[in-house]
Amino acid sequence: MPLPRPRSVTALIALLLATGPAVAAPAKSLSPLALSCLACHQPAVNAASMPALDHYAPAAIAASLRAARDQPQPGSIMARFAVKLGDAEIEQLAAELGQATSSSKAVGSNAKPR
Repeated sequence: MPLPRPRSVTALIALLLATGPAVAAPAKSLSPLALSCLACHQPAVNAASMPALDHYAPAAIAASLRAARDQPQPGSIMARFAVKLGDAEIEQLAAELGQATSSSKAVGSNAKPR
């Protein structure tokens, strides 16, 4: 039986959480959207192509989400998630996921955090 087609970002997240890989329990309570991000962005999954987010500043995560939304790369899964996010949602999500550091490293870049 095929999976139902989600009608909203919230429905998509619920579907991913119900059918996606298990995510380790986070230390703090996170929104369903943040948990869906962690389904791929955790060290145990594939740090080379989907970096874990625990070492990135919220500003770097927000910048990466905006880039995925505003200038999507062909075949990018991130664009599928980010396309329906507004700026306020991106800021909240980045704050939940990011580590409050002075890092300016963009998610997925080869630069070292400061």
